[in-house]
Amino acid sequence: MRVLRAAAAVLFIALAGCPAVYPELGTRTRPMAPGAQLDPPPPSDLHWIKFVSARIPERTRDGRPWQPNGKASPYAKLLVNGVELIKSGTQSDTLEPTWPEGPHGNFKVAAGDKLRVEVWDSNPLNDKPIAVQELGVVGEVKAFEGKVRVELLEGAAEVVFAFEPAHAVSGLGLWYELRNQGCALTRLLEGSPAERAGLLAGDEVLRIGGHDVSPMTPDQIRSAFNAVPMDGLALVVKHTTGATSDVTLKEGPIYPTFGQFGPID
Repeated sequence: MRVLRAAAAVLFIALAGCPAVYPELGTRTRPMAPGAQLDPPPPSDLHWIKFVSARIPERTRDGRPWQPNGKASPYAKLLVNGVELIKSGTQSDTLEPTWPEGPHGNFKVAAGDKLRVEVWDSNPLNDKPIAVQELGVVGEVKAFEGKVRVELLEGAAEVVFAFEPAHAVSGLGLWYELRNQGCALTRLLEGSPAERAGLLAGDEVLRIGGHDVSPMTPDQIRSAFNAVPMDGLALVVKHTTGATSDVTLKEGPIYPTFGQFGPID
């Protein structure tokens, strides 16, 4: 009996000492409607980037084939100030890769940053460089119809990558967690309507859509965040400083970075 009581006491202490874990939920995002006005417009230091295609010479500079089958398994990298920004992924057995499954999204690149493009052949033993080209600073890079075409090896090869103003999605741009009789914000997308309204990670939501949050069910809270009225969703939040704010959130354009959001078409 004493052993059971001791075990129960240890279990109670262990459970009491464990912080509660709440699931994190995100508000919905969706593609911007065609022709929709972008207010605010894309930030000048954000660009939508994707490797589109390349043309690889049949042989290395010393006359050898890249692989025994005469093909290559190329991938491309774009570096900013010497640091890798985006890598296409490898497309096997081709001299004209298009990298259809390659990453694509919004990346931060300032006007004074220096760009370099590299193309490599993937090899089980040791990857081989195909070509490297310095492009200069971003402000000098010329894009035609949203694409940059780079000649390599004196025109014997080339690589093309998309370099467009940042693409937008529409939404509020926040994540939250449902706590016991409550709701708190956990993350916000940079430049989102939620961030522009002054909300902060850690804010406690007291009222949503004119209703106290404490008696609302999880489904009611989720529904409120995912059914934003045209005139906006009214929130009352309590900041970690103790101050409260009344905020009206409207869905709008968001330009999330690849690191925050992943691919955007």
